[in-house]
Amino acid sequence: MTGQKQALVLASFGVSDAAARAASLDAAAALLQQEFPAWQVYQAYTSNFIRKRLVAAGVQAFSLPELLTQLADAGFARVLVQPSHLTPGEEFDHKVCAAADEAAALFPAGLAVGQPVFAEPADYGRVLDAVLPALGLMPGEELVLFGHGSPHRHNPVYERLQQVADDRQLPVHVGVLEPMDTPNLAMVRERLRQRGSRKLLLAPLLLSGGSHVTRDMAGSNPDSWQSQLVAAGFAVRTDMRGLGEHPAFRALYAQKVRQALAAAKW
Repeated sequence: MTGQKQALVLASFGVSDAAARAASLDAAAALLQQEFPAWQVYQAYTSNFIRKRLVAAGVQAFSLPELLTQLADAGFARVLVQPSHLTPGEEFDHKVCAAADEAAALFPAGLAVGQPVFAEPADYGRVLDAVLPALGLMPGEELVLFGHGSPHRHNPVYERLQQVADDRQLPVHVGVLEPMDTPNLAMVRERLRQRGSRKLLLAPLLLSGGSHVTRDMAGSNPDSWQSQLVAAGFAVRTDMRGLGEHPAFRALYAQKVRQALAAAKW
């Protein structure tokens, strides 16, 4: 149907830090607008906490249900929701898929949801191919990727990424911050010990920087991963950039949108 209004919604957990948001989410939204000019690109945030902080700072921030209602009221006939969430975990299920299901009847030409970054077997290699060249490991360094993890159920994505890295014989070690999930920092340290690793590059397996990176990953406090790894005898270099700050990683979102459009036959 020609002339119908189409919206492409980048749905993310959200980032309160303005610089980190501009370098990751806003840059990803700009890329999607460039790649898909027939669609109007919008952003929605799934974290209530982040939205409240943004609104308090004078930044316009909508939940996905709010934005979908506004788009329907504005006459949009077709919507594609592309999550920026890395994994098909709790936030994706409860905040993206649930909101899309509830709003589907509002759009006469359809509403579809794209895949998270880690959704199919080939995605793990694609992420490694996008991220490793951007990080630039120095000779003798091994990469420790600092992920978030899931608080209430085990998320196997991180172990699958580790397995793909191991199958490729890459010097990559994946861990998660969430204390109830695995692989945790103690498991990462044991891997490093068994390999005889000494020099490390510590980098986020998170879409954007923020407090998890500045405090939990690389903070000066004794509980940060950097502090604990240094205390264990490793030489640690850090890269504070979130995944979304790497152009090759942002391109994965455009690829997911193309897959979703093809699946919906749009």
